[in-house]
Amino acid sequence: MSSLDELHAAGRALVCGLALTLCAVAMAQAEPLGPTGEANPGAPATVRFGPTTGIVFEGDDGHIALHGYGWGRARLETRVGDETDLEASVPIGRLFTDGAVLDDQLAFFAQVEFAESDPELLDLFAEWRPNDAFHLRVGQFRTPYSRAFITPLTNIELTTRGLIVDRFALGRDTGAMLSGTLNDGFFHYDFALVNGATINDRNGNRDSPSAIARTEFRFGDHVPYDQVPSLALDDPHGMTLALSGAFSRRAIGQSTGNTTHEQLGNFSADIAAMAGPFSFHAEGFWRSAHGSPRPANAFGAYAQAGVFVVPRLIEVGGRASWLSDGPDQQSYEAFVAGYAHHGGRTLGHHLKLVLLYRYESASPTRGGSREDRHSEVLQAQIFF
Repeated sequence: MSSLDELHAAGRALVCGLALTLCAVAMAQAEPLGPTGEANPGAPATVRFGPTTGIVFEGDDGHIALHGYGWGRARLETRVGDETDLEASVPIGRLFTDGAVLDDQLAFFAQVEFAESDPELLDLFAEWRPNDAFHLRVGQFRTPYSRAFITPLTNIELTTRGLIVDRFALGRDTGAMLSGTLNDGFFHYDFALVNGATINDRNGNRDSPSAIARTEFRFGDHVPYDQVPSLALDDPHGMTLALSGAFSRRAIGQSTGNTTHEQLGNFSADIAAMAGPFSFHAEGFWRSAHGSPRPANAFGAYAQAGVFVVPRLIEVGGRASWLSDGPDQQSYEAFVAGYAHHGGRTLGHHLKLVLLYRYESASPTRGGSREDRHSEVLQAQIFF
């Protein structure tokens, strides 16, 4: 392992270790509350479990929670002129832990994916949040470019984030991010500087850091990072408009031994709206590339909507996507989702079943032919 690898690994271990240590110390020293609400120094910290809360260790000045979720998926795909393929898989299987101490001013989050052949660390960060206007996050995290990518997979409507987000989202990266909410919640900002490498890549691009910024303007109720807001809110009415931008520059080695630099500019706009049982999300993206083997300009956009036909039980909706990044591609999806109930209360995203139909079409490449495919997906999600 190189010295740079060792430094990177040590930094990641330090972030996680510091957060866990502070949580453990704070909870060990906490004085749990007695029946009257007064401090009770002799009482132990509490441990509780629920299907919607996970395992929670809670003291007077902080908590640590352990959660898990997974997807089970059956998928049928037909390409025009080809045979039909049927597959069953578990594409997602994750454990994550989060916690906060010091009156919620110091928080941490760590998440590992187990569904792949080898476990992969997805997220590992600590966050200092002394007030609503200033949060500082350090570690590996989802970069703040694309609202759908910021939204956890547990809280999406369809069975994936979709063709467009998969192509344009900047992924997870390691660095630091400032965030905050101003003007009584009307304005929210994120600004991140990250190393420009891919997830868990300790030998990636260090030519220059990537800068990513996102601004949100919120009207009415705050639209949460949840594509089905009426599951959690009683009568939601609100809208969010956002603009994002990112710039990166990295060295590209040539066969001649010379080095050139690829410069990428990314720009996007998104809207999220909710009105009772109805929700709507849309994003548009533009990527400009210079000195790169990529197309000089790439565009993409999608719009999706859902509405509950049976409150908090049955939702129907769809999504349309368009991509121009070489050959043009289109995708059209329709879905119906069912959410379980227990004890007269909805379990929401914690136990749901989604049936989706997707039609995808790609314009022919030079000398090639048009490609069309149909697919049906039945997906179950369990999340505690």
